[in-house]
Amino acid sequence: MDKRILAIFDCEESYAYRLMEFISEKLNHPFEIYVFTDRNKFFSCARIKDIECLLISETAYKQDVEAVKIPHIIILSESGENLNKDLHHINKYQSCENIFHEVMEYYTDQSGIVPGRLRTGTKKMRIIGIYTPVGRCLQTTFSLTLGQMLARHHKTLYLNFEIYSGFARMLGRNTDSDISDLMYYFSCAREKLSYRMESMVETVNGLDFIPPAEIHQNLTGVRGHQWLDLFQEIEQASEYEYMILDLSDGILDLWDVLRGCDCIYTITRQDSLAVAKMEQYEKALERLDYGDIAAKSKKWRLPIFKELPLRFEELTYGELAGYIKENIFPDLLEEDGKHQ
Repeated sequence: MDKRILAIFDCEESYAYRLMEFISEKLNHPFEIYVFTDRNKFFSCARIKDIECLLISETAYKQDVEAVKIPHIIILSESGENLNKDLHHINKYQSCENIFHEVMEYYTDQSGIVPGRLRTGTKKMRIIGIYTPVGRCLQTTFSLTLGQMLARHHKTLYLNFEIYSGFARMLGRNTDSDISDLMYYFSCAREKLSYRMESMVETVNGLDFIPPAEIHQNLTGVRGHQWLDLFQEIEQASEYEYMILDLSDGILDLWDVLRGCDCIYTITRQDSLAVAKMEQYEKALERLDYGDIAAKSKKWRLPIFKELPLRFEELTYGELAGYIKENIFPDLLEEDGKHQ
């Protein structure tokens, strides 16, 4: 499939190539990227190539650019004084990540048809479900640490289903969309899912994630089979090798989602209340014909760690990371070998 052309036109050469390099590292965008710092070279190329989308700095923009008839022109705003208010503007002086998100959101919304994306690799995406009926046993810390460590060598996506995750505060960043928006777009325009995802995906220490629902009630009514359909579509339209689901009782049809996982890790504790909760959980699974979930669940009783990193970006350092490397990774690789 031929990619469409995204042109970056900015006389500031270092900026233009830095933005190009960042976008080029993203796997699911629909573009072949051209960079121009010279006006004559831009027009020479535009006469023989069909440019689908143009990112042009405010200082480089002149009205003659519109004569090229490029479907989507986005101005990288510097002073905010560009006279053509009919064109879409993006603040030039922000992170490449934010610029890319805004470009993909705008392009996906404005394009009637985007080329479909198909997985190029043959390896199946492995879904790791992490769930426990026992509270306060480091499930999310464990999930994020495992995800970041996997992401060092494998393209990994992390999804959090806590009712109150606190992610925005912990990461010190606000996002415009979250997993509830992803499900909405999946329901309305499945063919654009991979590109819509690119406008939502955030990264922490190499691990991709879709921000958790800021208002969990927005997920009310989403059934288990809909989540599984979404996961399957993500597999088909991306290159992710692992998906980590940090699950909670707040998700509807939780057990159906767990059944759809390739492997399940259940963190527990040794106190009598934790043991009683696990026993009740496993009995309920058996009585309601979900015994296969218990069968493929691995229970892990984590040791007491003297100190845990306070920031998400530092989780791959310290005792928990060492424990995962020594104990979880051999188990995970053994399971992967069975399914190859």
